[in-house]
Amino acid sequence: MTKTKHTPGPWRIGDAGMTIFGPPNGNPAPEVIATLRKKTNGPLIAAAPELLKALKALYEHCAMVHKHWGDGSNQREADNAIKSGFTAIAKAEGRE
Repeated sequence: MTKTKHTPGPWRIGDAGMTIFGPPNGNPAPEVIATLRKKTNGPLIAAAPELLKALKALYEHCAMVHKHWGDGSNQREADNAIKSGFTAIAKAEGRE
């Protein structure tokens, strides 16, 4: 996997629930990642770095297990899940 180009986490939701902040980028104040139109999107956006990290770990583990111990009984489903994970990771990393 390649190194991501986004601001690393952790990200957090501001007090008003409409701004996402990342860690300070060489300044004492946290970096503004996004300003939201709806509060309901905040938790999902704030969790993006952790979601990407978890998806990458799951993808790598599943691909390894499938490659070494797959018995062919769920070959199509496993191939589709692995392809889906790879595509989502590539999109999150700006490679697609």
